[in-house]
Amino acid sequence: MDWLQSWASYFHTDISFLARKGLRVAVTLLVAWLSYRVLLVLTHRIEVAADDHDPNTFTEREQRAQTLTQLLNNAGGVAISITAMLTILNQFIEIGPLLAGVGVAGLAISFGAQNLVKDVIGGFFILLESQFSIGDVIEVAGVSGMVERMTMRVVMLRDTDGTLHIVPNGIITHVSNKTRGWARTVIDVSIGYREDIDRVIAVLKTLCHEMWLDTDWQPRLIAEPVVWGVERMIDYAMVVRLVANTQPGKQWDVGREFRRRIKIRFDREGIEIPLPQRVLALGPSTAAVDALKQATPPR
Repeated sequence: MDWLQSWASYFHTDISFLARKGLRVAVTLLVAWLSYRVLLVLTHRIEVAADDHDPNTFTEREQRAQTLTQLLNNAGGVAISITAMLTILNQFIEIGPLLAGVGVAGLAISFGAQNLVKDVIGGFFILLESQFSIGDVIEVAGVSGMVERMTMRVVMLRDTDGTLHIVPNGIITHVSNKTRGWARTVIDVSIGYREDIDRVIAVLKTLCHEMWLDTDWQPRLIAEPVVWGVERMIDYAMVVRLVANTQPGKQWDVGREFRRRIKIRFDREGIEIPLPQRVLALGPSTAAVDALKQATPPR
């Protein structure tokens, strides 16, 4: 009976040990989950504080808040997960020697992960210098599109045809931000040489003023559009340029509306928008005719 009592005592001790460890693991997981929820609440408050409650505009402050929120959620989630994992692992084994071994292995791995370190450092400076934010339209590394997501390692851009470009931060050496602060749409209008240039400029100025007074489009403009004048003269037309300073990201909408109104107004005013023309001379050239006459003997 002694062996039965010893076995029961060992089984009871083992069950108690597992129960205590299991309870600690459960508490650790609960604390990690609560910590992540608190992080989400705090980052959401950052977004709410930066929101100007205007659905028609996406301000620079809102962009920075959304970018910071994404990065904090990503970095905080990784930190909480690693801390919880090490805490749970420490319940069963001593992690001191393990951490020392991981440090040595990390030093060896770091030599092969130079690109990863470069990406993380590049992402840190992008955030620190606020080179671009979520919602900006940028051009980097030969691709362009709207910034859909940012992490410490990559930037994700969505272009006009829906393609998602993933660009590592480490290869970003030059950034062209098309929606920072303010934007501009430039419209070149071709007119025929027979048109009265002063009349055409007057029509375009009237069109600019009407656009500025339009309550649907004025919120997207920073100032009244202006006509700069004759930009250049090409072989088949004169090119008149007008420009409009717009809110960030609204330059494409304003440009499309301007072109629509210009076409309608020019049709009404009878102003010609010429197309390239090519003149073809059919028949033998003069030199060929003279050579043929010289080669033909007189009758």
